[in-house]
Amino acid sequence: MMLALVLQLCLLVSTHAFNAANLFNVGRLENRACKTSSSSVFATNKWDMLIDEDEDLEFNGPPVTRDMKYNVFNIKRQRENFESIKAVAGADLTNDVYARDAEKDTFWFIGKVARVSDIPLEKAMARQWPMIEEHSARLRPVDLYPKFGSLQLWTAPGDSEIDVAYCKPEIVFVQMFRDVDDSSEVRNMEVGFAGELYESDEEGFRTKRTNDGKAVKQEIQIPSDNQRQPTNAELDEMMKELAQAESDGGQ
Repeated sequence: MMLALVLQLCLLVSTHAFNAANLFNVGRLENRACKTSSSSVFATNKWDMLIDEDEDLEFNGPPVTRDMKYNVFNIKRQRENFESIKAVAGADLTNDVYARDAEKDTFWFIGKVARVSDIPLEKAMARQWPMIEEHSARLRPVDLYPKFGSLQLWTAPGDSEIDVAYCKPEIVFVQMFRDVDDSSEVRNMEVGFAGELYESDEEGFRTKRTNDGKAVKQEIQIPSDNQRQPTNAELDEMMKELAQAESDGGQ
């Protein structure tokens, strides 16, 4: 079974010239989709670590409203708002969020937003922009922090990470903007943000997109005779075997 999975994965990578990191992430993405509403205590501990690790980073920019400053209290409140809204409305009023250095074509998944039904997505993003952008820079200090203040934020349909990984053409990212009329009038309880948090062995989910938000690579077709996704353990084993194969091939 393991050999078949490895061969299938190698075939997909070679056929579609697709970033293998996305395929390795598919199993983890499915697991995360089932754990979006993880406990606030666990989430808070992770955020504490993220903030402590990046104490030397400086974030200078326009004035930020007190309720959107990047601190554990605000982060916890917005995550709880996200979970509450999603519990009632499901994924329909949520969106996945990606951050991008405008000079590159890599879009990094950095979290999810939610809003109540009478708040447009554009306002929900603009209202929480300072928190979301700073989280992006802290999550990817090498890739995104150097562009803090000018990062682009894009959205995709809620819980669409797996479709994004497979380059489904119907998934088109939409660019959001910092300044939106009347966004300051949105109450913080009407919107939510659940930032991405990495496990110790995660490299981070990302995708390559065009300037209009479309997938760069061709859609990856999944063979119909094997619908089961590999487990995390199988994914790790595949990565080791592929790395060894690449090493042997380079000698």
